Amino acid sequence: MRQTIFLVLLLTSIQYSTAQIAVVEESLTDVECFSPTQATVHFREVTTILNEHGAGHATFVCSCSKNDKLTGFKGQVADATGRVIRKFKESELKQTEYSPYLAIDDYKMYLDYTPPVYPVTITYEWTMESHDNLIEFPRFCPQTGYDVSVKKAVYRLTAPKEIAVRHALLNIDKAVTSSDDGKTLILELENLPALKNEPYAKPLRERLPMAYFAPTDFIYYGTKGSLNSWADYGKWEYSLINGSETLPEDIRQEIHQMTDRLKTDREKVAVLYHYLEKTTRYVAILLGIGGQKPAPAADVCKSGFGDCKGLSNYMRAMLKEVGIPSNYITISTTNRRLLKDFASVGQMNHVILQVPLQSDTLWIECTNPQLPMGYVHNGIAGHDAIEVSQAGGRLVRLPEYADSMNLMHSKIHIRIDPNGAANVSLSQDFRNWQYEHNIPILKMDEKERQKTLQQMVRVTQAEIGRMDVSENGATINIDAEVRSQRYATVTGQRLFVPICPIHNGYATPTPFPSRQEDIFLETGYMDRDEITLAIPEGYDIEARPKDITIEQPFGTFRFTMKREGSEIRIQNSQLMKSGTYDKSLYSQFIDFMKTVSGIYGQKVVLKKQEQ
Repeated sequence: MRQTIFLVLLLTSIQYSTAQIAVVEESLTDVECFSPTQATVHFREVTTILNEHGAGHATFVCSCSKNDKLTGFKGQVADATGRVIRKFKESELKQTEYSPYLAIDDYKMYLDYTPPVYPVTITYEWTMESHDNLIEFPRFCPQTGYDVSVKKAVYRLTAPKEIAVRHALLNIDKAVTSSDDGKTLILELENLPALKNEPYAKPLRERLPMAYFAPTDFIYYGTKGSLNSWADYGKWEYSLINGSETLPEDIRQEIHQMTDRLKTDREKVAVLYHYLEKTTRYVAILLGIGGQKPAPAADVCKSGFGDCKGLSNYMRAMLKEVGIPSNYITISTTNRRLLKDFASVGQMNHVILQVPLQSDTLWIECTNPQLPMGYVHNGIAGHDAIEVSQAGGRLVRLPEYADSMNLMHSKIHIRIDPNGAANVSLSQDFRNWQYEHNIPILKMDEKERQKTLQQMVRVTQAEIGRMDVSENGATINIDAEVRSQRYATVTGQRLFVPICPIHNGYATPTPFPSRQEDIFLETGYMDRDEITLAIPEGYDIEARPKDITIEQPFGTFRFTMKREGSEIRIQNSQLMKSGTYDKSLYSQFIDFMKTVSGIYGQKVVLKKQEQ
């Protein structure tokens, strides 16, 4: 059963709020499963919206399809005195088929409402009937955003005894109980405090109280399977892809012409990966067995497009043709961890391909073959995944790059004129995650690139004389010449010269009193700067910043500066370490980042020598 969405809510916030915006007075999800193919779900949500910041909680949205029908809806709005000021009928709902998917069976029913006053209490009740798609039941997640508390939430699921139902709890310390006859499972939560959007905390999706429910054995769009384990899940997934890798004869011949003379399997994979890039494009599709079954390889070959499932299966088919085995991998781009002992379809939203070679294992992102072959991008690096093969499913974890390998390496030469003008030569290498972050610059025209570079450098009145951008594997290189008429400040006989023309606008964390959450750094990185500053003839160093080394659990920073002849050599090295750190270190974390920002903004004072 597709997850029914009640409110259009933001799971992230630009500002770190401290005030509560809404209270869920009552949340009821009542599931009645009649058979392996039929169920009805009744929802009731009563929410008090306290101020305009919670206005989004007034909107009603639910997802429907040909297998999920909305069969009843009503709603009302009451003011602070309890007086009903508005009622809603099912006929007022609007339907939209807008979706990021090219093709999809789903549509949404919605009601867009803005309260005229605050506070107001909004009640929505609706019923969904589902058939032939009961691979999982609605997820229980009564707390859907920041600054929202919950007074009472109940999940009730009734099913025939012969239908075994499994469940898993996240961030919930209460147990699921069952009725005397064993047919009904009940989970009740009370007085959940509002969650605050704290800087550098774990994502909201990892903090919310949440419960999953799913049948052990299922019938899904006519297919039968089991979710008793990830191994069983994998067997069902394999049944959906098995036999779909047949290729047209002309394509088979073309593939062999491209690969038969190559000596290694890695070379063959590379050629087919680039062939995939040249001959297909990604489009989002959610059709066929609830969007779980990939299009046959022959269809993707003929049309030239496919979604993550279809493109991965097509690549699998081409590799199979040249004798290279590969595995279909289901993965989530949002959930870093899958529940080890609770197999379910809804935990994953993406498919990639695994190619186990003799000396290496390649993880192939088929939806974006512009990425270097085997590059594990930030949306999947370190994530749990399910390896699907004929033997079934196996829980695996993708590799992730060491923090120090997510590198920005900058080499900068600055030549200062006595009038404060400067010529800056800049060469930067961006690798792995920092490469990925800067990929958009590869697709920019010259004007856009120059504008971007002006935002990247700390140079007053920057004039870009030359800018070259190149890509080599998971590395982007930028070489540029920048002229500034006012790089240094001239005061009498002195030049006040910025020592670092990059790291412009370096961000420092927001203080957050009474912090609740530990510090969470999802991705670590390293910035290394090698800066050469040519001292103008007739000038000498009058004042300079002190060398400094800072060591903290979450990061290190080193700054050194020395004179070599007529040049000043500056080195910065900052390493931020991914991981989770105790919330008691947050003040140290703020101090560390502020200190780094201050060092990047320092100046050296050059004084003209008397003749």
